[in-house]
Amino acid sequence: MPEKLIRTSYVDPTVNPPEPRQGDTGLHESRQDQEEHCGPLHRMHGADLHGWGVADGLAVRAAIGQAGLRVDPGTALDVKGRLIPLVAGGHAKVGASLVPVTEAGVELSTAGLTGDHAVTIAWAETFDFTGVPSGVFNTETTPVLRLRPVSGLDDGEEIVLGLAELENGTVTGLGRDRRRGVGVAVERVELLGAREGETSVSHVRAAEVRGGDGQVIVDTPRLIVTRDNAHPLLTVNTAAGRIGVNTTVPKCALHVDGATVLRETSSLGGVSAPEGTLHVIGETVLESAQPAAGRPVLDAKGPALIRGFLGLGKATAPETTLDVNGGAFVRGPAAFGRPGPLALVHAVDQGGFEAEDANGVLTASNIPFLAHAKTDGQTSFGAVNSSGRPAFALSVDHDEGTPGARGVPAFWDKFDGTWHMAFSIKNGDLAVGHKSPSARLDVLGGPTINDIAMRVSSDRGVGLHLFSEHGGIPLIIGGQKWAAWLNGNVDVKGTLTKTNLQFKIDHPLDPAGRYLNHAAIESDEMKNVYDGEVVLDADGSAEITLPAWFEALNERFRYQLTPVGRPAPGLHIAREVSGNRFAVAGGEPGTKVCWQVTGVRHDAYARANPLVVETDKEGEEHGRYRHPVPHGAAPHLAVAWTEATKRP
Repeated sequence: MPEKLIRTSYVDPTVNPPEPRQGDTGLHESRQDQEEHCGPLHRMHGADLHGWGVADGLAVRAAIGQAGLRVDPGTALDVKGRLIPLVAGGHAKVGASLVPVTEAGVELSTAGLTGDHAVTIAWAETFDFTGVPSGVFNTETTPVLRLRPVSGLDDGEEIVLGLAELENGTVTGLGRDRRRGVGVAVERVELLGAREGETSVSHVRAAEVRGGDGQVIVDTPRLIVTRDNAHPLLTVNTAAGRIGVNTTVPKCALHVDGATVLRETSSLGGVSAPEGTLHVIGETVLESAQPAAGRPVLDAKGPALIRGFLGLGKATAPETTLDVNGGAFVRGPAAFGRPGPLALVHAVDQGGFEAEDANGVLTASNIPFLAHAKTDGQTSFGAVNSSGRPAFALSVDHDEGTPGARGVPAFWDKFDGTWHMAFSIKNGDLAVGHKSPSARLDVLGGPTINDIAMRVSSDRGVGLHLFSEHGGIPLIIGGQKWAAWLNGNVDVKGTLTKTNLQFKIDHPLDPAGRYLNHAAIESDEMKNVYDGEVVLDADGSAEITLPAWFEALNERFRYQLTPVGRPAPGLHIAREVSGNRFAVAGGEPGTKVCWQVTGVRHDAYARANPLVVETDKEGEEHGRYRHPVPHGAAPHLAVAWTEATKRP
């Protein structure tokens, strides 16, 4: 929108000749220059020559799934031509607050917001009242940043920087809709080019680009479109009336170096009404001028109808509907067995291996995809990564050439540049790290002591849950030296059967250099042991109180009393356990007595699972040993898990 321009004249035109005016500039003159000349001049330049939008920076950033947005520093231009700088070291208005702008920009809160919201920036100024006492009157351009509903945002005074999808304050997505950049509104652009002569170097007019009635006109004797300023893609020689594709020297009206693609109907061979993009009656031969370069001679981007045989890459006549000798390049999705592919390659069939001959060799199938390696152990199916490097392979190994030994499917990976056998399948069993499973899951670790065959970890839940419903053993662990290393607490809900029970700790006198080992006390009863100390009173007696649960847990009590420091021949149990108490007497006053009480468990679990001290070896266990070598028996006579015993 045009504005009137008025400025102060600093030359006095009333004298002859005109002379510069003397004295200091007045405040009203500076105000007039700023508000009636410089400001309108910049606004008209921005609004009329560029149009409103984002000029630089002002990126909107967020962490998806988290709260909060951030706007980078940058510059915008509104519909009135006002520059809106969001600059590090300056300030911006967010809500009712004036916040500093850092190198990282300005943070915007999304708390409590749901739905689509626009991030906008608008022009504003803020007067600095802090300088008034010093006689400094400063006004700073402080952009207004808002997060607001998307309606009514196309007036150009609020510049949309991006759209944010919010759910209870959490950012679920970002969009670029309604974000626009500034433009240049001109009808004609003149392009100059440097020219080097024998005696001079100068610029000359190279081309003129101008807008017409709904069109763009490029006026130049020669137009070249390149890639990376090197490879020519399109050459238009207006002086000679020639167009070249992939060449800078077109030799005819249309010179194409490479494949030709026709997107509208064209006909050859006298066709008056072509039925497709290219309709040819008669034999057609397409030949590349540079076959070694691998350039296509036929590139059909739309429907192609071949009513006869089509041979690709063949020097002889095709033998079937499509006879390809060499590679085939399909630019879009390809479907086999159905129309409308849903992927780059989409194959559909009924599925199933239909027929085999007497030797088990496939003779017919309805398999959508079938991979067949010509040699045993070679890759049947492979995949490369996004960089084109081999990363995955599927092979069928150990094919013995018989119906009963058809091979083991093996899966390989090449993450570190060397092929590693990951897992294989044989008779429904899965082997990890080898090809000979002897169980439903058979895992083989690496050859070194630090290799781990299987790692199970869980942050909060159960890492491994093993369970058997019909008397089986969910877990069998064995090893030449160690069967298991448990680092942490173990809770056994049931009977723990073992051959030896010890504790092993760092030696109290040499914890860094030695271990201390103790064996556990064992009994032919479910026996508990309790002990303590008591000092006899003035009567030479004492009462000892036991825990409240003592008699609920134990029965059949046994007692031991030991006087300390002096003999006590009369020391005895004055009253046996009753009410979770017992009493001792018969010693001299002040004597310290060490006491011990044992009991046999008679709680509910103990009564339901009594200890059977001696049992006979039955079935396949008979004649075998848990530890055969100490008894002078051969190691193979050790008791092992069997299908018959279902227990070790």
